[in-house]
Amino acid sequence: MKFESSIPENTNFLRRSLLIFVILSGLTFTASCNTFQEVPSYFGYDSYWGLFCGCTTHRTATSPSDEASDSLNKVYSRVRNDFAGNGEILEELENSFRAQGFELRKELDAGGNTKRLVAIIDGDLSFPTGSSQLTPKALEIVDKMGEGLAEIPNTVARIHGHTDTPGSYQGNKILSQKRAESVRTALITRKGIAPERILEVRGFADDRKLIDTTAAEPRNRRTEILISFKGDS
Repeated sequence: MKFESSIPENTNFLRRSLLIFVILSGLTFTASCNTFQEVPSYFGYDSYWGLFCGCTTHRTATSPSDEASDSLNKVYSRVRNDFAGNGEILEELENSFRAQGFELRKELDAGGNTKRLVAIIDGDLSFPTGSSQLTPKALEIVDKMGEGLAEIPNTVARIHGHTDTPGSYQGNKILSQKRAESVRTALITRKGIAPERILEVRGFADDRKLIDTTAAEPRNRRTEILISFKGDS
């Protein structure tokens, strides 16, 4: 009889213990939702508990400028890591880096978000004199840019060709246009970038000089790939 009468008591004890456990777990869970902030922003939640339970109160609000900046920063990081992974000697600058014959920099808005990437390819390294055929080294650089664009499909590009002043303006205009078109063709055929993602291909001759001189100036001979967020262009 003693053994039988203890069953209800044991059952009640277990029920009370289980209830206390559930209450304490709920409090801990709620506190965790409010305090754990380590979850990466791209998950859309401000905590791992929020991600686990799908708690809408713990979703991280993402502004359009944040999304654009995040996408462009991913392209930047991908390209930079490709250069570093291939053993290139990089010169690190604020919001940019340089490698042999190449520079990639971020353009920031007033809030510090990345609004555009500017890739500058050395014209002397990219093309033989008077030619629009990309050199093997230039193709390596364009491939790295293409891989970054392919990985982040919500980005778009513009391609601009530039020359220095010597020679006829019209001849330089045609040459700079053909060089920009060569970069476009390489991105499409070698890395599968959709043609509609390349919004503009233009040759400027010496209309947009980096160094204000009419002399032969290597820094004015260049091709630029301007990368922005789709919809911001």
